[in-house]
Amino acid sequence: MNAEQRVLIIDSDLKNCKAIKYALTEYGIGAYYTLSVVDGIERLNRHNYELVILDISLSETDGLQLLRFMRQMRNMPILVLSSQGGMEHRARAYEMGADDFIQKPLELQECLLRAQALLRRYNATAPPLPGQRCYTIVTFENLLIDPLTRRVVYYGRELDLPRREFDLLYVLSSQAGRVLTHEQLRYYVWGDDFSGNETNAIPISVSRLRQKLDGGECIENVRGAGYRFIDPKRKKE
Repeated sequence: MNAEQRVLIIDSDLKNCKAIKYALTEYGIGAYYTLSVVDGIERLNRHNYELVILDISLSETDGLQLLRFMRQMRNMPILVLSSQGGMEHRARAYEMGADDFIQKPLELQECLLRAQALLRRYNATAPPLPGQRCYTIVTFENLLIDPLTRRVVYYGRELDLPRREFDLLYVLSSQAGRVLTHEQLRYYVWGDDFSGNETNAIPISVSRLRQKLDGGECIENVRGAGYRFIDPKRKKE
């Protein structure tokens, strides 16, 4: 890890703040904490951070709305801490902009490992698409895609995807609702390794991916333009 990396911890629990700060510092990561939402927002306005660890159980304001506000402020990973568990609460946190989620009481080692993983994703050299956070877990109601572990869970079952198909699914789903052209997909999925005719290679890969997604109606062919990903829950409504 790089000593230039800066992490901001926002948590009303002083003991938690100090424990996380000292754990990160031991790994050469610059960690700073605040017990106040107002102070946290002020710090984000004045300084750059590579990661924010945010307790959305803070009582000063609605934690999920604060999370959404912070996501709009900066393009950095946000690790959420919460005293509330359950899939519905976690899903809501992801929808509001969380990149990872840990339920309290906090397990310090788990927090450290997840923070390090998010920092690695943030510092990945692959250029993201405009508006895309390349370190982010993509999650819908019935689909989860983790770019770090390269794990895909679709309607409760885990899919084993080859590298190209995983990358194709991740790029499309992380830009859900947006049409991506053949040229964009070629660049972000194949890169310099691409050889041959993209006119054939990309549709073939999309077709194979669709088969593994129950026909793949969530991947829409936009004639003459490219492909667009649609939230898979619509498919079965």
